[in-house]
Amino acid sequence: MFASEKALSQGFDEAVAGGDTPFNPRFVAHEFDYREGRTDVIASDHYGDLFAFEMKLEKWRDALHQAYRNTSFAHFSYVVLPCKAADKAMQWRHEFVRRGVGLCSVNDEGVKVEIEAKRLKPLRPWLTQSAINFIADEGVPSW
Repeated sequence: MFASEKALSQGFDEAVAGGDTPFNPRFVAHEFDYREGRTDVIASDHYGDLFAFEMKLEKWRDALHQAYRNTSFAHFSYVVLPCKAADKAMQWRHEFVRRGVGLCSVNDEGVKVEIEAKRLKPLRPWLTQSAINFIADEGVPSW
């Protein structure tokens, strides 16, 4: 369905822009780079919460590891997968729940939250602020 992670990210962006998700971001930015990695998409909402999204075509375990790492600065962290890969990852639901990481599936009809992310208090508030500054500098208002 998606030829690349970039295509998956574009599908995610289009779904959010069309209101086909439960997310209502105020600002969004792509490729937030920090010392431990690079987050595919970050977004902030009207309440000041920071969301992190890791896109993968198949390697959900890698995405889960990256999304868990993102909980150090994000209030909510999600793995975003095509539906078929998300179905496989759902077999390991307990691993997502244990880490407080959510799971979203994407198809032509939009984005579905399969597992809700737990709202966490970031362990590194200075990195949270850095991400918010990145969104302010690089972000696009309201998908």
